[in-house]
Amino acid sequence: MTREPFVLPPEVRRAIVDHARRDHPLECCGLLVGRGRVVTEAVPMRNVEASATRFRIDDREHIALRRRLRQMSPPLDVVGVYHSHPDGPPRPSPSDIAEAYYPDWVYIVAGGPADRPRVRGFTIESGQVRPLRLCTPPSPNVQQ
Repeated sequence: MTREPFVLPPEVRRAIVDHARRDHPLECCGLLVGRGRVVTEAVPMRNVEASATRFRIDDREHIALRRRLRQMSPPLDVVGVYHSHPDGPPRPSPSDIAEAYYPDWVYIVAGGPADRPRVRGFTIESGQVRPLRLCTPPSPNVQQ
């Protein structure tokens, strides 16, 4: 597994934090859309668990998103998943690790106090969790 960072634009990070705040005290969840190691959008999904300690993305919403992405030109992919740990640490729980089925995805957890959750990224492969650097996209060079 490569240790290269995932690009997470500030507006996507804000969307994740806003979703975590809206759904507090329950866990929020969503899918990360992009290409390769670049996230372009955080797509909120319904947490069918409706729990403060677990999440599961609605299967129908997941399938509908994948269909929509295939119709785009060029197509985008689901490159990861995010969820929150209301008032808990921003790191994967044992159940998050056990249910991490996509080794190429970025797993983002927003955790900490509801008024200022922290966002951290991880790779999870075969039960091994590795912190992942999340970077912002480079600023376009405005000088000619």
